Amino acid sequence: MIHDGYLEIEEGELFFELSTPLLPRSRASTRPTLLFIHAGVADRTLWDYQVAYFSSKGWEILRYDRFGYGKSRPKQAYLDQRPRSKVKHYQHTAEIVRHARTLRPTLSDKDHQKVVAVGLSMGAATSIDFAIAFPDLVCGLVVIAGWLTGFDSPNTPKEEELFSRQTPLIEAKDMEGLVDLRVRLWGDGPLQPEGRLDKEVRQQLYTWCKDIAEREATGTGGSAFEDQDLDPPAVGRLSEIKTPVAVALGTLDESSTISAMRYVSDHVQASILKEYKAGHMVNLEYPDDFNVWLEEWLNIHFQ
Repeated sequence: MIHDGYLEIEEGELFFELSTPLLPRSRASTRPTLLFIHAGVADRTLWDYQVAYFSSKGWEILRYDRFGYGKSRPKQAYLDQRPRSKVKHYQHTAEIVRHARTLRPTLSDKDHQKVVAVGLSMGAATSIDFAIAFPDLVCGLVVIAGWLTGFDSPNTPKEEELFSRQTPLIEAKDMEGLVDLRVRLWGDGPLQPEGRLDKEVRQQLYTWCKDIAEREATGTGGSAFEDQDLDPPAVGRLSEIKTPVAVALGTLDESSTISAMRYVSDHVQASILKEYKAGHMVNLEYPDDFNVWLEEWLNIHFQ
């Protein structure tokens, strides 16, 4: 069963989906909810395969479109702001989790109303900030191919040159060229042969990137809405995370993301690290392996 709808926030509305288990089990009501937070080059449908899989295993799933993505929508008053207020995605995440609680009035045990936050890319950075800012809402953390607020590790000169090609494409309003470049960077991997990515995955990533690039061009979403990071930033606060943590990365990804994930793994207690021969979109390149890895970790900590 799926509960979906919109949650009103200061800047507009967030679209969310709460999926109850397809195969209810005796332990289902005492498990934490799995909260999936998508990348900055996708929307909530990034997790379709995981939602189907873990729902069939008896887990409750919560996911939402980050502000500026998917079905989430800004208020006109926010679009008219000059300057616009920065967006606290980690605060939005807490609001979504608290709202989901109201949809499950039969859950009386507060410990079982917590979530395991699973985030990829920008979703990983949001997950970390959320876990630090709202420890009362989190009992586990899974970060994949993500960033860490306050972390400073540059890409290689060659990678930086490739990423810098976005600017002239944006200035020339070359939408097709911009989207193709972003698919190469976040799909194939910046230093990998163009076209390495599976065609079906490539097409899905292309669709997301095109939608986001169009929003950015019109100032109605994506990076046109500037993030407000946790203050002080997460890089100096990892010791505040007391929950189990799982980290995954793609070895074909950009260097800075790889460094960030290894840093998290090295500086958080009770963490494990999994490396895939993949680019940025780990769960799309290795959907079955990723699900098994995540399920095994969940079964260790939350059975």
